[in-house]
Amino acid sequence: MPLSTNYLDDKAVIIIGGGWSGLACAISLARQGIKVHLLESARQPGGRARRVQFKNFLPHQNIDNGQHIMLGAYHSTLSLFEMLDLHEEDILQRQALELNLFAPEQSQIKLKAPALPAPFHLLAAFSRLQGFTLYERISVLKMSFMLMLSQYRLKHDISVINLLRQHHQSDKVIKTLWQPLCLATMNTPIHYASAQVFLKVLKDSFGSKRKDSDLLFFKNDLSQLFCEPALDYISQHNGQVDCASKVTQLGIRPSSNTSEYHFIVTTAEACYQSDTVVVATPAHISDKLLHSRDNQCALQINSFLKPESASLNYYYEPICTVYLQYPRSTKLPSTMIGLYDTIGQWAIDRSLCRQAGLIAVVISGPGKHSQLSHKQLAETVHNELCRCMPGIPEWLDFRVTTEQRATFSCRVNIEQQRPENNTLVPGLFLAGDYTSTHYPSTLEGAIKSGINAARLIINKKYSKG
Repeated sequence: MPLSTNYLDDKAVIIIGGGWSGLACAISLARQGIKVHLLESARQPGGRARRVQFKNFLPHQNIDNGQHIMLGAYHSTLSLFEMLDLHEEDILQRQALELNLFAPEQSQIKLKAPALPAPFHLLAAFSRLQGFTLYERISVLKMSFMLMLSQYRLKHDISVINLLRQHHQSDKVIKTLWQPLCLATMNTPIHYASAQVFLKVLKDSFGSKRKDSDLLFFKNDLSQLFCEPALDYISQHNGQVDCASKVTQLGIRPSSNTSEYHFIVTTAEACYQSDTVVVATPAHISDKLLHSRDNQCALQINSFLKPESASLNYYYEPICTVYLQYPRSTKLPSTMIGLYDTIGQWAIDRSLCRQAGLIAVVISGPGKHSQLSHKQLAETVHNELCRCMPGIPEWLDFRVTTEQRATFSCRVNIEQQRPENNTLVPGLFLAGDYTSTHYPSTLEGAIKSGINAARLIINKKYSKG
């Protein structure tokens, strides 16, 4: 039983979950003078994008639980950074689109976009692709033209692999270009990834402004860069954030005005009451919270989800990140390189974060790497780097981080399952990258959902006067 009962003012908004969607919602509400109370189960906010500790010998010990990068098309995220007075030049390194992919004993694949307006920069980059035959380059160009003419839309969703086959992409082009891009943007294998969502990312990144295709690399760990400034902003705007406050139950009861409800939010320490609640937890946690058998007041799923959606039960995809510490003089040829015909997929040089010699190797999705011990995996990835780039010295130490539910699996027809931020229960809102943002499970998708939920609440509050 809770130790005490706190009754919040009806104008306060309870946000359950302190990941990037919950923080984005809280910031957007606080900016409009709306009081928020955010409850986060972990000891630090950030959710699946937060800092963890490496080892004591590092001069800057903090790393991320998974290596993240952004695209220039992530306008919602960049706008939120500006709201926090975080200047891009201080926190991000922007690089024009350039992909260098290496494989053991094979030719390098290189894509580099020239300084031309979109979409001509992309077409020029595809026409100059290094490592492909003339026929393969023409097939990529032809596919790009056809996608532009269709405005990146499909009559019916299909898998990415089927889309590529329809456009006569060769096995090599698929393996070395499209498959790495799909995994990097959607964390879902091409054999069942949604082509429509993939095209949405391509359209936003390549179809508008040239800078939208830029690669953005973080200069600090994610907690220092975003989560801590977010907490400061919420606190400065009369909001409250309680970490290590796991919500165990969400109840509901009608108010005196039968068109509205009061929500009872229960943690181990207290009960809180509000007329507005945002559930900003991952889908599987939201599903348990909203439909717990122990909760006699649990909300019925058909009362707030799309009619065609049966539940918030999604498939999930893991992300594994192998951090390898080398001598401080060790560098990659560029901030990020791609790998193919290897277990490792992308390698990022962390010297940008003042961690010289530290390389993060990302492995998206399922695979045989999950059967290896952490040390075996570190040795395997190190050997792959050595075979791709001779001259890499012996590693000094390593750390492996794995998020088993890093992202929802962005499968064919996923858009039919994703709920809106608004629900049919007055005062109840959903936020999270799984909601209907039309984006895959990314930082941008999470922030979009939080901002969208906040806008709905702001409209509700102001319409009531």
